[in-house]
Amino acid sequence: MTLFQKKSRLFPFSVLPKADEKEVFNAFAYEKYSKHTVLFEQELTRVEKLYILSKGLGHYCFEERNTKILNGKLNPGDNFGGISILFNEGISIRSLEVLEDSVFVTLGADIFLSLCRNYPAFQDHFTAEFGKCMLNKAFAGIMARQIRDKEFSLPFFNRPISSVFKPNISTCTRETPIEEAAVRMSRNNASAILIKNEEQTIEGIVTDADLKHKVVTGRHEPSEPISAVMSSPLISISADAQVFEAFLTMHSHDKRHIAVYGRSGDVTGIISQKDLISAQTESAYLLIKTAMSARSVKEIENIHSKLEKMLFDPLRNGANPEYITRLISACSDAVINRIIHFSLEKAGPPPCRFAFLTMGSEGREEQTLISDQDNAIVFEDTKDPENAKAYFDGLAVLICDQLDMAGYSFCKGGNMAKNPKWCQPLSQWKTYFNAWIRTSNPENLLYSSIFFDFRGTFGDILLSDELKQFLMHAINGWPGFLRHLTENALYYKPPIGMFGKLLVETAGDEKGYLDLKSAMLPIIDFSRIYALKNGISQTNTLTRLFRLYTRHALTGKEYMDIVRGYNYLMQLRFMRQITTIMDEQKKPDNFINPRNLSSIDHILLKEIFRLIEKLQQKLELEFTGSI
Repeated sequence: MTLFQKKSRLFPFSVLPKADEKEVFNAFAYEKYSKHTVLFEQELTRVEKLYILSKGLGHYCFEERNTKILNGKLNPGDNFGGISILFNEGISIRSLEVLEDSVFVTLGADIFLSLCRNYPAFQDHFTAEFGKCMLNKAFAGIMARQIRDKEFSLPFFNRPISSVFKPNISTCTRETPIEEAAVRMSRNNASAILIKNEEQTIEGIVTDADLKHKVVTGRHEPSEPISAVMSSPLISISADAQVFEAFLTMHSHDKRHIAVYGRSGDVTGIISQKDLISAQTESAYLLIKTAMSARSVKEIENIHSKLEKMLFDPLRNGANPEYITRLISACSDAVINRIIHFSLEKAGPPPCRFAFLTMGSEGREEQTLISDQDNAIVFEDTKDPENAKAYFDGLAVLICDQLDMAGYSFCKGGNMAKNPKWCQPLSQWKTYFNAWIRTSNPENLLYSSIFFDFRGTFGDILLSDELKQFLMHAINGWPGFLRHLTENALYYKPPIGMFGKLLVETAGDEKGYLDLKSAMLPIIDFSRIYALKNGISQTNTLTRLFRLYTRHALTGKEYMDIVRGYNYLMQLRFMRQITTIMDEQKKPDNFINPRNLSSIDHILLKEIFRLIEKLQQKLELEFTGSI
């Protein structure tokens, strides 16, 4: 029996309920890698799956000052990537190379995270592994440096503990029967209870895990005093300490719960390992859950404004822009999903298969706090095209109107499914794409830059996939299109003058301001053109850049420079948008006054714009043959 066949019984998958084993089993896939393949490079490669070695041998390490540290072997049954997905925003913490031809069983990050959310015992395996790693001074030093590095920080780990726990204490005396203490914990919805001595000071703690392992197993009777199963002395930490320190404290003492004390020295609550893991995504998760469980559009009306408020603190604290954009897109997807369900209830069953497409920034999963619609509908060709067209035109109006109610405003350019032009059967979309590729006039190139960044968001995604395959094949068969796309992209020059002066708007309400959205377009165009050339179907800019790097279309230095530049510009955009919403009480925009930037910001912007100039030179040389 191969590892793939018995994987559902492999720890930690063995802790999952048997009812879910089949679903998990079907989600796994085989991936083969030849000897000496480097799958991941530390702090560089994005981890999009959990990897379980089925056959072969791997070696992982962290390289510092040209010296490989934290070395280890990956043997069959071992996994790689879970810690990076959970604790490092999906960026590989260590490098991994296979030492011989190897086979991995892989599980997508989204499914992996869902299992972690739904099954604490499954997640505990990875949090425990992270804790063991953190006990290694070299590993802890690496994580600490990442926290100090604002651009590549883990902002969640930098937050004070007081921001992620609610003061909620359950207490009892040493003599309290175990059974009574358990009832008190249940009544207060607490996972632990603090034990007081005769002087009314906290002496120890009992957790739900203690009850499970010491009482439920029969080792102690429920009538015994709670002191018989308590852990003492109590491990505690200041509420002003960082989340990072809480993890270190838990794992250095091998505890899942620690007490939190305030400035007076008194214990104010308990924080658990589960609290720390779930706190970072809980607010976003709840908002998405609210959208998915809404029973009417009124329940998600203006939900986007709630998202803006939720993101205020993470953005102020320097949260990774990629995390924020993906979070916004995930929320948008949840809203779209629910609104389409509402619309289908009104319109009745569809006459054929269809898919709802999102384009532009939403299609690239790069939405900011400026939320307009860019969407379309593709449906299969039928024997009764007029009936199908009439149905989906009506459905599109219902969807777009309700999205507007939810806070996603109509596209000023009319690039929405409610525009009959963008609600078409698959054959017509293929005709559109073919015409835009073969006849490269300004209008068609504009449509290409918007619609070619599409992804299926709802419905039969096979239709979306077929259209994507057609697009890639059509471009491959007409290489001149990429030349025209490049020439069009080169019209957008980075806003920097010959002598290094930042160029600002010269007229209108934005006179004297720098347009950050336009400043980022060359990076988006660069990644799109090279992705289409290399047959990369993903639409997200950072994912495209990573794929280009793995295919050696970009060097490691080029990749890192572009990513850092992109993230810096996106961070400035978010800060500007937050400022307009919270401080100026206006709708968010992308225009920033250079006079309000620090000298360091000026230097960084100029360096990024010079980098963009080099990227455009690379494009021009490769696709037009001139420079």
